[in-house]
Amino acid sequence: MQLFRRVPPDEAESHFRQGLYYRNRRSKEFDFDLAVEHFKEAIRLSPEIGRYHAELGKAYVAAPLLAVTHGIGNSLSLEESLELAVNELNQALQYDLTQIEIYLVLGEVYMYMGKKQKAIDAFQLAARMPSISFIDGLFLKSYARRRLKYLEQGMLKQPQPKVAQECIEQAISYRNEGKYHLAEKELMQAFKLAPDWAWLYKTICKLGVKVYG
Repeated sequence: MQLFRRVPPDEAESHFRQGLYYRNRRSKEFDFDLAVEHFKEAIRLSPEIGRYHAELGKAYVAAPLLAVTHGIGNSLSLEESLELAVNELNQALQYDLTQIEIYLVLGEVYMYMGKKQKAIDAFQLAARMPSISFIDGLFLKSYARRRLKYLEQGMLKQPQPKVAQECIEQAISYRNEGKYHLAEKELMQAFKLAPDWAWLYKTICKLGVKVYG
């Protein structure tokens, strides 16, 4: 006899969960385009739920990196991805101002866009917000403080953009061979050698033809 029956999710929540499932780059079923479509459908059905907008925004932020390491198809222009991310994250904040993570992601978007002061403002807001839980206080706020320090000191005192671009190109090569783990390692190396995140984003967009190869 079943005493407790799990209540099935409504249609919007079901699409949201499918979006999370297909966005998981560790899964064999990873499909960025399908994830985005599920997130969009969840928002269409329940536009007032902030976390739906937040997760779609996070997907748009990750799009350039995922294009390099895993491929994301042709449905999204990398040049537009960050603007789309800002729009979705700001909509998420309209419905929920308490989520520290949204401010953290928004700060990273502005880092990619080269908008240093806006990035600082977002990370400072995250660091000052009241903690809803122990996890928020210990990890998320610590992350915000690290990013603020990162912005103050810069990515690297002696950047190597030429080598960083070679790392991105090698990551794309590994991606095309299905060697996703190696592609991620090369991209992380590009981060270490790049002048800043804005340079990295612009370079990935410049190499867009190769990404979609």
